[in-house]
Amino acid sequence: MRSLLIACLSLLAFGFAANAKVPQNDEERSAAIKALTWKDGQKLTLPVSRGTLQAPDEIRQLQGADAVSLWEILNGDTAPHGTEAALYDPATKGVVFYQKLGDGYVRLDDWHDIDADAMLKSVAEDTDTGNAKRRAAGIPTLRVVGWLQRPHLDRATNTVRWSIDAMDERHGPLVNSVALALGRDGFEQLTWIGKKDDAGKGLLDVALSSFSFPAGGLYTDFQPGDKVAEYGIASLVAAVLGAKVATKLGVLAALVVFAKKFGIFVLVPVAAVGVWLKRIFSRQKPPPASPPA
Repeated sequence: MRSLLIACLSLLAFGFAANAKVPQNDEERSAAIKALTWKDGQKLTLPVSRGTLQAPDEIRQLQGADAVSLWEILNGDTAPHGTEAALYDPATKGVVFYQKLGDGYVRLDDWHDIDADAMLKSVAEDTDTGNAKRRAAGIPTLRVVGWLQRPHLDRATNTVRWSIDAMDERHGPLVNSVALALGRDGFEQLTWIGKKDDAGKGLLDVALSSFSFPAGGLYTDFQPGDKVAEYGIASLVAAVLGAKVATKLGVLAALVVFAKKFGIFVLVPVAAVGVWLKRIFSRQKPPPASPPA
């Protein structure tokens, strides 16, 4: 009950951030980014998952409503449900967003039902739909090119990863890479946004190693009697990427509910991230780190 109350309070705070005016030009975006509270080298407790995040000192961190605001500044639209943290790497100009999603233990026994090509088609269609809002906010439109890495399940770490190759109409190639770190109750979705040339430089790996589920919350901590999700891992990946491809999996109703509750994967542009964040941080020294939480 206590964790549910904390989650509800967190979502109320996120709702406040989502209702704020989305910046409509570069000047407004720069001012909005400058107003965020960046934290360096601190151990943070995230507001939805109650997990902890502590990135290396050189990687800048945001949590809670500030992470929500960054997503909305960069994408010109409301942040996805459960967004609770973000990292920014000044060296590569890459960004990682964290979302806590799901509400049950996800089985792995349907992985063979993955249809990667249908999923990619769904992402491309949703990205095309989202371009209207990007244009309205003065943000470059995006186009899906293909898989850079098809969905892959690592059973040793209980993590699913994939990378989508895309094109920013103004700045060229970009990549969105995703990792779903499965937990005892739901999962943490990490989305890396960066230039294609930086795809192999490991910020997503750093982001994964910097995050820890709360005590007792690991996938391997599952106990008989725990809540089990209505969908398996293949169905979950289908839901995250676009529930339209899930009909043949026999759990369409559950996935539609998932999509309505948590949203679906949306490509995020990156080229302007480096421009705005570099401009902001070159004008001011990083704020002194506070004592660890």
